[in-house]
Amino acid sequence: MKALTAALENTDLAKQVFADANAAERQRLKDHVDARLEFARQTAQQILATESALKEYGLQTLKWLFLLNAGAIGLVLAYVAGKLNAKPEVVGPILKATVPFALGCVCIVAAGAAAFFNYSYGQGSLPTAYDLHKFLDPSSSKWPAARMQTPDETPQEFYKRFTSMMGVTRNFAIVMTAASALLFIVGIFCILLTV
Repeated sequence: MKALTAALENTDLAKQVFADANAAERQRLKDHVDARLEFARQTAQQILATESALKEYGLQTLKWLFLLNAGAIGLVLAYVAGKLNAKPEVVGPILKATVPFALGCVCIVAAGAAAFFNYSYGQGSLPTAYDLHKFLDPSSSKWPAARMQTPDETPQEFYKRFTSMMGVTRNFAIVMTAASALLFIVGIFCILLTV
């Protein structure tokens, strides 16, 4: 302040310049924090919306396929129960034809487990709420580390490792879901061939 007063040769003007400089610095820091806060909010909203949509769609698909396969087993068993009195020799091949439906149900359970692991990996790739809050500090210079990131791991190494794990679980869930749908179709053909 003394140097500013000496340079301007006016105490009131020096006070005003000093106050304006402080106000400008406070505004710059506020803008910086507001920008980080908005970024964190939008990132969290986008992640939440995406996760919610993917989870809902995935769960619906798994439910439909499970119900298709389980319902087919129920229909076949009802048919078998009706045929027990008429033709006992037909029952064995029809029951064997229900195997694809049962395997389809197993595939759905495996797909659900893989989807759960994929979701867990997705959650592990995000910073904790506490770390995200610390990111809002203007002195913070980088995006916070993910939950499952080791301290000695760079973000690039972490995302390379995590992308591969998420890819494996996602692809396994997709393959199991497609296998369940295929097994349902195979089961229908097996039933049609035995009847």
